[in-house]
Amino acid sequence: MPKRISGEKAKHFLARMTRAERAVLVLLCLFTVKFLFSTAARFLPALQSADRLGSGREPVDVWLLLLCCTALLGMYCLYRRALRALGLRLTRFDGVLLAVCCAASAAFYLQAMWGRQCLYLWDNATYYNLQVRLESNFADGVFMGVGATIYKTWFNDYAPLVINILLEPFFLFTDRTANTFAMLCAVLFPALVYFGALVLLAVLRRRLTPRAPRLFTALGLVFVLCMPLLHVALYRGMPDVLGVAFAFMLMALMAGYDFSAPAPSRLACLTVFTGLLMVTRRSYMFTVVTLFMFYGLWVLVRAARRRDRGALRRFLQFAGVSVLCVGGALAPMFWRIWRADYSNRYATYQTGGFLAELDNQRLYLGWFLLAVMAVGVLYGLYKKKLRSLSVLSAAGAVVTILLLTRVQNMDDHQSLAVAPFYLLACFLGALAAANLAQRVLRGGLAAALGVCCVLNFGGCSQLLPVYFPSELYSGLYFYMDNAREDMAQIQQVNDWLRANCSGENSAYMICHGVVYSADVFREAALPDESIRTILPYGAVNPGNDAFPRELFTAQVVLTCDPFDPNNHTGKINDAFLENQEKYHPFEVAAVFDMGNGYTITAYRRVQAPTVAELDTYRAWLAEEDAQFPGNFSAVWDQLESQFANGG
Repeated sequence: MPKRISGEKAKHFLARMTRAERAVLVLLCLFTVKFLFSTAARFLPALQSADRLGSGREPVDVWLLLLCCTALLGMYCLYRRALRALGLRLTRFDGVLLAVCCAASAAFYLQAMWGRQCLYLWDNATYYNLQVRLESNFADGVFMGVGATIYKTWFNDYAPLVINILLEPFFLFTDRTANTFAMLCAVLFPALVYFGALVLLAVLRRRLTPRAPRLFTALGLVFVLCMPLLHVALYRGMPDVLGVAFAFMLMALMAGYDFSAPAPSRLACLTVFTGLLMVTRRSYMFTVVTLFMFYGLWVLVRAARRRDRGALRRFLQFAGVSVLCVGGALAPMFWRIWRADYSNRYATYQTGGFLAELDNQRLYLGWFLLAVMAVGVLYGLYKKKLRSLSVLSAAGAVVTILLLTRVQNMDDHQSLAVAPFYLLACFLGALAAANLAQRVLRGGLAAALGVCCVLNFGGCSQLLPVYFPSELYSGLYFYMDNAREDMAQIQQVNDWLRANCSGENSAYMICHGVVYSADVFREAALPDESIRTILPYGAVNPGNDAFPRELFTAQVVLTCDPFDPNNHTGKINDAFLENQEKYHPFEVAAVFDMGNGYTITAYRRVQAPTVAELDTYRAWLAEEDAQFPGNFSAVWDQLESQFANGG
């Protein structure tokens, strides 16, 4: 009998699934079979030739494409299921607004990005590297591809699980350059942000019943579309903004639900969107903590006031299951972040802590948006029905900044973790305008706010001249600080490295600044990965990167004049030049005029490394060694032992 009941439940569950959800289930089963076969092939050489069928980049990896298309279809099903759980149907007016936002955003990004010659550095390069690496991992087989993706999700600060997998079905059919990667991010991810904002606005519209619901929705989307903070990172090729889309969906699913009645579909969507937000980027974990802290407090207070034990029981059950599902799956990532001292690892990047970051946020937003947010928060505190939302927007932003600054400083892309709270305050401001009694007054105010938003974005993006005092504008300006006019010279250096260096990490570049670093040359070659094997990333952050052994083991060492420094690389360069002057361990192998006032010099090692060379670095980097001995003395002692043994 239990087996029969179980079978009937399974049939009932399948019958309730949509066709798209059944298709996702079938595709996942197919991919699971392939994964098991690929796993067996790792241990049975006779299966390896069959396992390679469909793998590789010629023209595309069939199995990676299958997985990524399944993920896209699954995302569609998740959003559809969330809308059904909310009992929400978007109107034709909503659809028109969404289409206008997507079209305007895509036009801006395509105009800004199409044909520009640039290389993306720092976090931008990390995301692009992960995209290219995703294909490389799956080219080695499904077992290696899945294993590498899980490993990076658990142990990397940037996870390829969401951003890269959602992009891959489109990226596969491009020339796979940094520009195409950035353009795909800029076209696809803002659309999800606008849709998430529209869903949240529709939920608020239904709950709060503004006098002018269409005006409230339109003005709310204008705030999203024209907030510079949402767009600056994406303009520079960093797709962190995807997390804001998931945060909006979490807010929409939380809004008004107090666990007084069962809602399994809604809670399942909450759990999945929570997991998606967490693996988008490390900083969004603090958004999740803040959201659930305030939401849980709200639920518990309502349950206590009504003495509703059922609501309390359901909330605790949901919390336990969510921790088990999300926390269990991501346990290695949580453990790593819990143990890591990011404030120590990134000590050279810290800039003042909590109060300084609050001031940075003021600059990022500008006085105009801060005034809108202040009006929204005050209006929410005045209206009893809105007080919980007002507290969430204001206190949630402060708490998120406080949590984030415990581990690192906040640039514009980390500040996206706070953007959902900022925009919630803006939505309350839009509600205040939409609830004005006189139609002409609310229409005129909404139009004025919309025009100011456009002028603010236009001034920051340089699409429009600056009309107002600069203090009113958001202090974030759209510009390419690393636009390149030396691509031909970079290619020349790469060609020389391919011709003159052999083996992994056979060259090393000391400079690691904004203009020149190893990543500039590594990214310029992608998707050709030959330079990545020859030229390692380099040591730039003394708290995170160990002293570069390649200064002694590489065939060639490169540096630039004038030197382009970052952190302690200037000291490394001075020590290198001192060694060259004293001991002449290198000869000048090539000099490249980069056409912009810089020259790149390639030094070829002609003498075996000595302890005397090593002592020069010890003297120059004594300060860094005192702070991070594991990254300096530990490496130097090993090298000294190797030199003494003739290694």
